[in-house]
Amino acid sequence: MKTVELAYQERGVAGGIPVVLLHGLTDSPATWDDFIAELGRHTFAVTARGHGDSPWPGEYSVDLMAADTLALLDRLGLRQIDLVGHSMGGAVAHRVARERPGLVRRMILEDAPPPPREGPPLPIDLFEKPDEPIDFDWRVVDVMRRDIRAVDPTWWNRLPEMTMRTLAISGGPASHISAEAIAEMAHLMPKAEFATIDVGHCIHTDAFTAFTTLAIPFLGKG
Repeated sequence: MKTVELAYQERGVAGGIPVVLLHGLTDSPATWDDFIAELGRHTFAVTARGHGDSPWPGEYSVDLMAADTLALLDRLGLRQIDLVGHSMGGAVAHRVARERPGLVRRMILEDAPPPPREGPPLPIDLFEKPDEPIDFDWRVVDVMRRDIRAVDPTWWNRLPEMTMRTLAISGGPASHISAEAIAEMAHLMPKAEFATIDVGHCIHTDAFTAFTTLAIPFLGKG
């Protein structure tokens, strides 16, 4: 699996366990700026392949993005982290934590979409490319949405392996991500907690205070 060298933004003073933040599809590390300021810890906000200043290779999948992230962590010499992922970033965070046991101390999955356990795949509405300039590879949109929604019973079967402390947050009925699926995922993970902030998909921006009230005490100090 050929990885790419990801761009990232480092904030805070080095020392202790850093927090790694993974953004959602078509988003950027800037989405975490307010949270990073409030968190007050050493952080790395990562830019996924096909977005911003990271390479746009035209090949996209959760597996590739997880491999990219692990390669970056190795390059930075990070042996233990706290991990936060929103939406697609949550799917990638889950894969990173599963594939590298012992790496992740605590993890927050913000409205991260679990794959269907059985068929058919979840339906996908195709989007039209906007006329204005965009800061991501348009090819990443439908490819990643299809990959995340693909049926994957193995993903569910391996949830008991995920023994790191995890906070799974749903955006509630206003989100297009199934709260029931997120709750079931959390139930099957040995040390996971489930919470709902009924604001829709973009919880950390649309309900900033509610999100930080849950997330910062959960992450604790590095």
